[in-house]
Amino acid sequence: MHAPRKFRKAFMAQLLVSLRAAGQASKSMGLRERRDAVRLSSDVAMALASARAAPRSWARALVARHAAERRNEALMRRIMGGAGYEMAAAAAAARSRKEARSRRIVRRSRRVCSGSAGRKRRGLLAAAASGGAGRCSAMAAARRMVTARLQVLKSLVPGGEALRGLSLLSETLDYVVCLKTQVELMQCLCRGSRPKLG
Repeated sequence: MHAPRKFRKAFMAQLLVSLRAAGQASKSMGLRERRDAVRLSSDVAMALASARAAPRSWARALVARHAAERRNEALMRRIMGGAGYEMAAAAAAARSRKEARSRRIVRRSRRVCSGSAGRKRRGLLAAAASGGAGRCSAMAAARRMVTARLQVLKSLVPGGEALRGLSLLSETLDYVVCLKTQVELMQCLCRGSRPKLG
């Protein structure tokens, strides 16, 4: 967890640098492109400020996700510098290779498990679940609910797919605190940039 004032200060400094870089590129952009540039700037600023305080996997995953998109390359080079962008792009490429390999392994294991051995194993598990007392089925239902909610949480947090248990909860807590800070700083910038009428 970050020291709130220190993180806010680092985040604001990084956000201003990022928005300045996005502003230089925005002269030829449409409204939607500008919105995306502001979103990219604020996400990268949040991830970089967080990484300075304490390295987090969600921050690396967030930067890698943005670096994987070709349309973000020019702006990310301005924000992160050439070397920083190259490292993020390499991490994104490694992550996509790892995900493709994982998908192949899962597909292969499903094919193997869908054979007669898989049916027999599933039949044994179903028999054990239905033959147990009400307490066991309630525990199994609770376990399934927790597992389903953890899967949703893993899909919401960048880089959450690779995390388990307490590390997932810790990363989620840190990510939510950083998102809250991001929203507060963006609101502060919006309030400060509004023209005062009357």
